Amino acid sequence: MKIQKDEKRLRTLLRTYKIDTLFSADDLPFELAVFEKGEFLNNVIDPQDYLCFPVSGTYRILHVRDDDSVSIVYAGSGFTCFGDMEFARNDRSLFLIEIVRRTTCIILPLANIRDQLKNDPVFLYYLLSSAADKLQRITWSTAIPKDMRQRVLHYIRTECPDGILQGVGIACIRLNCSRRQLQRILKDLCDDGILAHTAKGTYTLTK
Repeated sequence: MKIQKDEKRLRTLLRTYKIDTLFSADDLPFELAVFEKGEFLNNVIDPQDYLCFPVSGTYRILHVRDDDSVSIVYAGSGFTCFGDMEFARNDRSLFLIEIVRRTTCIILPLANIRDQLKNDPVFLYYLLSSAADKLQRITWSTAIPKDMRQRVLHYIRTECPDGILQGVGIACIRLNCSRRQLQRILKDLCDDGILAHTAKGTYTLTK
């Protein structure tokens, strides 16, 4: 991880992603950080001590079982919040956060503001919303069909805005399958008239 001392870019990202609207206070000690592919966020910053808002890149959340086997809880990209569950539980993270592609984050150290945030109704409402969204995503991951074709369709219908899959790479991570396997299924769905290949890496649900 590298901290970027670029106040102008930090302020631009805070406005663009409306992060400053998630809190009542307007003088919080935000920092801009970049995580490289292969890093584990937990090994660099503890989600119990920081809120971390990724604004670009790709990441996945992993659960390590007692037998050391690993399962993917969630994979995605773009804006979310790491550390919200740890803040609510006041406990260490139960998961590992792996950076799949270079990821830019806005981080907020909690050392001196934890009590302030515990009494901030604007932030607490966001915390509730963020936790509910993650619960929904985890529920989705346990409810998807076992058949890969049906999993792909379920993913497009429930996870892709307007039924449009954009980015095969992200879908592979999310569905835990190879690019070749996904491309074959997408082609079959296009041949069956269920999807339309509308642009490079873009597939639109037609029925």
